[in-house]
Amino acid sequence: MGLHLREHRRFTLIIPSESHKAHVMDVLRGYRLTQMLHVIARLGIPDRLADGPRTAPELALSAGADPAALFRLLRALASEGVLRQDSDGNFSLTEEWQTLRSDVDGSAHSAAMLYGEPFWWSAWGGLFASVRTGGTAFEQVHGVPLFEFLGANLDAARLFNAGMQSMTAERASAIAAAIDSSGARSLVDVAGGHGALAAAIVRGSPNLAVTLFDRPSVVDGARSMLSRLGVVDRCTLVGGDFFVSVPGGADIYTLKDVLHDWDDEKALTILRNVRGAMDGPARLVVIERIVPPGGEPSVSKLIDISMLVLTGGRERTEVEYRTLLASAGFCIQRVVRVDQETSIIEGKTPAS
Repeated sequence: MGLHLREHRRFTLIIPSESHKAHVMDVLRGYRLTQMLHVIARLGIPDRLADGPRTAPELALSAGADPAALFRLLRALASEGVLRQDSDGNFSLTEEWQTLRSDVDGSAHSAAMLYGEPFWWSAWGGLFASVRTGGTAFEQVHGVPLFEFLGANLDAARLFNAGMQSMTAERASAIAAAIDSSGARSLVDVAGGHGALAAAIVRGSPNLAVTLFDRPSVVDGARSMLSRLGVVDRCTLVGGDFFVSVPGGADIYTLKDVLHDWDDEKALTILRNVRGAMDGPARLVVIERIVPPGGEPSVSKLIDISMLVLTGGRERTEVEYRTLLASAGFCIQRVVRVDQETSIIEGKTPAS
């Protein structure tokens, strides 16, 4: 009994404040807000509010929803500051949440559509198994890896590609401006998706011949997107598999948010195929998030968990990128921070 009392005295009893407990509970219940935002995005409610306030019955009629249930959802979102509810029962978007509209710059509409979709959402339910086994939650939940799943599910692929396009478009101009294209005549954007970065590059460097390279099904979507952006005639589109080969002979090869999708072995395969495609002196430009050391807060550490859940890849530290690129035969020339989230890692072969 005495031992128990002595051991007990080593600990300080901490009683959380009400505000701390409330914050913890808000975080734990965050899943509710994600799904509520997904539902109004899917119903097109933000776009339907673009012309001004409307009542729940009006919105329900145009969106094909139950008026009473929609009212309850809109009222809850108003309590969270997403919407504004007036005394006459009209709802409108607050200024901050105008980004949920699909027709505004920097729109979060695609993200709201993607993050609440069952195929994406359910994968996060497998995080416990991922942490226990080191496996990829998406594959454990769906039975196949993410990119194989997307290849067989066109609607899911459309949502995924739209989400990736939207995220890249936010910072594409800043990334393109940070790429050193001096002396270069050609560039291959490897796994360039629907072309947000390629479009920014051709606009910023009109004398640079740009090739967008991705899976054939993705390239088909890129063609229509680049056409809408008015740059399709200035890009060459090539379909293929970067685990097999990439187009050769370019002066610059860009890899944006590609290596983080894969474990070291597969990332090395991609990098070695890029190096093999270089006919002479050429530059490799890797655009990724770099994990800072220690306990410094960073979005990269949260995205790293997304990779654990969704792809089996990982975010990496600068040292890990140096090691990875060196293993593929590249020397890092410089590391440039584009913004709080994104960095450029430029590499060359030793001979160049």
